[in-house]
Amino acid sequence: MSEPMLKISVTCPDCALQSVSEMPIALIANALLTGKAIRLHSVCHDQYWTATFTEREQLRKSLAALKLEPHSHRGQAHAKQFQAAP
Repeated sequence: MSEPMLKISVTCPDCALQSVSEMPIALIANALLTGKAIRLHSVCHDQYWTATFTEREQLRKSLAALKLEPHSHRGQAHAKQFQAAP
C-alpha cells in the first residue's frame, strides 16, 4: 500500500508560476510538529526551497481540513457495508 500523499499548490520563487506538487502527509505532519524545514519543489525551474512561514501555515490548514480515518475503522465500515448487502 502506498503512503498517503497531499496535493499542494506551490508558487515558483523564480517566475511565480503556480503548480501542483505532492508530498507524503506523514512528512508534512512530522515537520510541522517538530519544527523541521519543509522542502518545496517547482517543476518549471526545477527549484527547491524551504517553505516560508506562510507556506507552512497553509500546509497546516490543509492537514487540518483532511478527514482521516484509521485503517481499522475504515475496515469496519467496509465490513458493515458488506454485511448490509443482501
